[in-house]
Amino acid sequence: MRSRRPGIRFCAGKRETNSKMLYFTEGQTFDPYFNLAMEKWLCDHLDGRRILYLWQNEHTVVIGKNQNPLKECRLAALKQDGGLLARRCSGGGAVYHDLGNLNFTMLVPNDQFDLHRQCSVLLQAVRQFGVDAQFSGRNDLTAQGRKFSGNAFYHGPHGSFHHGTLLVDTDSEKVARYLKVSAAKLKGNGVDSVRQRVINLKECAPKMTISQLKTALREAMEQVYGEPGTMWEWTPAQIAEIKALAQFYRSDAWLFPEKFQADLCLEKRFGWGEIQAQLQLQSQRICACRLYTDAMDAAAITELEALLHDCPLTSQALQKRALSASPHHPLIPECIAWISQEIEGQEAKWD
Repeated sequence: MRSRRPGIRFCAGKRETNSKMLYFTEGQTFDPYFNLAMEKWLCDHLDGRRILYLWQNEHTVVIGKNQNPLKECRLAALKQDGGLLARRCSGGGAVYHDLGNLNFTMLVPNDQFDLHRQCSVLLQAVRQFGVDAQFSGRNDLTAQGRKFSGNAFYHGPHGSFHHGTLLVDTDSEKVARYLKVSAAKLKGNGVDSVRQRVINLKECAPKMTISQLKTALREAMEQVYGEPGTMWEWTPAQIAEIKALAQFYRSDAWLFPEKFQADLCLEKRFGWGEIQAQLQLQSQRICACRLYTDAMDAAAITELEALLHDCPLTSQALQKRALSASPHHPLIPECIAWISQEIEGQEAKWD
């Protein structure tokens, strides 16, 4: 039985080769900063492999890369109850993790990223327990019309990953206590509260355990990718690198954005998510901006911030920036058109 104290087991192993491409590994700690660092380390060292990484955090709220923790989480209540706040490197919304929840990460080379294939692993695994699971909306897995898994994605220079939650027996009261969900988002999902929106898999499969679900996920991964998986063997040097990266994930510099005094604040809910644009204005230009959003495409938000920086505050200038946006990020011209509409006819006010 594992200790509830943070820690990790590892064994010294020989340098891996690519003779076998599918690997399995599990987190051996409930420390969210170490677990997120391990995920990022695996992605940065993927080297053509496919990896299924299963892990758990204890009593933690995890927010998306571009979210404002003060808006997404009741931090005072979380801290009072001994909980932790963490930020991941992918987009998407805030989630609550406890030991009734199992997190998965599927890591693949960039050219093998296939949402349909990856989701089929998850659906196949939970359906082994008789759960009628479906992929729903932009990033959810549902049963009985309610969400048991939220998914997010990251694309880096060395590989991509698809990760998310699997609510087996999580404390729904704490989900509602710590997470702030906007009325617009709840309305968009046809519910009045967070508790109405989510479901534990044990409500559908009362005999399911976390251990059994781990086994089902590994079996489904092998079946979908058509090859047996090999357990990853961690070396002391690798663990040392992950521990160093974990220090960054627990730092205030990563968790909490610097104070930002906005001259203009705009908010809107799109089909792909909610966004708040905070703009600093000087000499009829956007001299600085900060974007908060639960959009899945974190890279698009980074590009959008760069396009808005030092842009003249006119509709014509904004439209010109939109035309230079990457075609891979369709939300950028949509956001710029919205901002342009908001300021159209008011250029003289922003001196």
